[in-house]
Amino acid sequence: MDRHSVHDRVLARVADIQSCLDALDAAFVSADPIQIEAQSLRFQKSLSESLDVFSEAARAGVAPLSPELRQRLIQVQTRIQGQQAAVHQATGSLGRTLGALFPDQSSDTYGSLGQSPAARALNNAYR
Repeated sequence: MDRHSVHDRVLARVADIQSCLDALDAAFVSADPIQIEAQSLRFQKSLSESLDVFSEAARAGVAPLSPELRQRLIQVQTRIQGQQAAVHQATGSLGRTLGALFPDQSSDTYGSLGQSPAARALNNAYR
């Protein structure tokens, strides 16, 4: 393959990654877990296919990245980092909510009062 063709394939892969990120953003906004899963898988597949093309470009000795392509890759990286931060924040929030709803069994809400046989029986009745 000639260098121009490989460069065009790199540009196409970056455009596909950006498209996947758009779809993943929309899935996050919809809060539809099925769509989030589907778009996440599509995004992972696109990244995998892109690595093959980028490796091919490196082997073909394609000239260094153009300023436009470099800028697009930086934008992709920034978007991915933003999505990761949003997912981590949502996961942490969910963890705190679950912790409040279902506290650790080893924690004693009422100290030694919670250790009486009656308190343990009531505690077990509500689990």
